[in-house]
Amino acid sequence: MAGTALPAWAAEPDVVIVGAGVAGLAAARALMAANKAVLVVEARDRIGGRAVTDSTTLGFPFDLGAQWIEAGRTNPAMAILRDMNVRPVPDRQEQAMYAGGTEAPKDEYARYEKIAVDASRKLVEALKKAPDVPVGRVLVATDPLERLAYAMVGPLESGVELGALSAKDFLRQPETEPQYSVPEGLGALIARWGAKVPVKLGSRVVRIDSTGSQVLVITTNGQFVAKAAIVTLPTGVLATGQPGFAPQLSAAKREAIAQLPMALYNKIGLAFARKVIDAPAGRSVIGLTRRDQVFDAIVRPFNRDAAIVFVGATQAQQLEEEGTGAAVSFAMSAMAEIYGDDLRGLLTRSLVTRWGKDPFARGSWSMATPGNADKRQVLAQPHHDRVFFAGEATDPVWATRVGGAYASGLRAAREALAVLGAKR
Repeated sequence: MAGTALPAWAAEPDVVIVGAGVAGLAAARALMAANKAVLVVEARDRIGGRAVTDSTTLGFPFDLGAQWIEAGRTNPAMAILRDMNVRPVPDRQEQAMYAGGTEAPKDEYARYEKIAVDASRKLVEALKKAPDVPVGRVLVATDPLERLAYAMVGPLESGVELGALSAKDFLRQPETEPQYSVPEGLGALIARWGAKVPVKLGSRVVRIDSTGSQVLVITTNGQFVAKAAIVTLPTGVLATGQPGFAPQLSAAKREAIAQLPMALYNKIGLAFARKVIDAPAGRSVIGLTRRDQVFDAIVRPFNRDAAIVFVGATQAQQLEEEGTGAAVSFAMSAMAEIYGDDLRGLLTRSLVTRWGKDPFARGSWSMATPGNADKRQVLAQPHHDRVFFAGEATDPVWATRVGGAYASGLRAAREALAVLGAKR
C-alpha cells in the first residue's frame, strides 16, 4: 500500500480507528455505511494487519498470515467474499501421514482419526468436572501417533503447547470444515476490500486520551480528535503498554490482555526448479521427522512445484531465534525425508514468516491461558465509555480466526454508533 493513493479522510472524524486489520476495516466500512466520518490510523505501510499476501516471491499467492476461512457455512467473514463477488475454493480433504519418511499403514489412518475424535470427547468430559483445564493435562501422548494427533490440537493448530492451552477456549471454536481459500490470496482480497477506507499509514499510536470532551489519539504522525475511538490492536502489542491510555485501563482489562497472549504459528514456503514432489496438487501432509519433530505441510500448492511447511509454538519460536536459514533447513529436511534428497539441489526460492518478531503483531493470534477463556468478553468491554475494543481476541466464538476479527469490528461499530446517537 505504500506510495499508493488512499481515500481522503476527514480532518475531524466521528471515529478514529486504531489498526487497519480486518477488525478495523470492518468497523470503518460499517460506520461509513452509516454516514459517519472515520479515520483509520495504521502503524504499518499497508492495510490488512495479519492478513497479507506475497504474490511474487514464490511465483504464486502466498498468504503470510491468515490463509483460510474456516467453518464456511457460518463464518461471519464469508461476507467479505460476498461483498467482493469472489468464489471460495474448498480445501482438499486428502491427507497423507508419514513417520520418518515412510507413509503410515492404512490401519494407522483409522486409528489416527479415532484418537482425534477421542481427544475432543476427553476434553468435553473434563469440562464437565471443572470450569477449565489445560489441554495438556487431559491429552497425554503415549505413542508417536498420539503425539502427532495431539500436536494437531496444540502447536500445529492452536500455536501453543498443550500445557498452555485452555480446553474451554479451544472447544468454543466451531468445527473447521468446510474450509475455504481464495485464488488471489486472502490477504490480497482483504486489501482490495478495504481499499476505499480512509487510512493514514505509518502512524503508530502512542496515546489515547478520553479524559476531555473528545477522544484525543496521538500518533507518531500527528494527533487526531474524534467523538469515539475503536482499538483493534493485537494483545501482543497491547501487552507492551503502548499505546498508553488516559484514564488508565482498568485492572480487569489489563489482566485480560495478560491472559490472552499471542500464539505463534509460522510458514516456510519452498519453490523448486521443476516437479520433484510426486503428489496430487494441494495435498496435506502431516507427520514426524526422523528427529521426532512434528510437521504439517501442503505440497504442490496451486499445482506449483512448491511446498508450504507449517511450524508452531515452541518449535516456531526456536526457529525464529535461529533465523530464516534454520527454518528453511528444517522444512527442506522434512520434505526430503519423504520425497527424496533430489529436491535439495532444486530449491530456487524460499520465504519464511516470523510473526513473533513482527513489532506490530508480536505473534499470530490470541489464545486464552487455562482458566481465562472468559477474558475475551472482558477485553471487549468499552473503556471510559467512548473507547471501544475489537479484534479477534475479543470475540467469544470466532477468536483466532478472520471471522472473529470481522465480527468484532461490526460489534464495535454498533457500540460507537450508539454513542454517536445513531440507531443500532
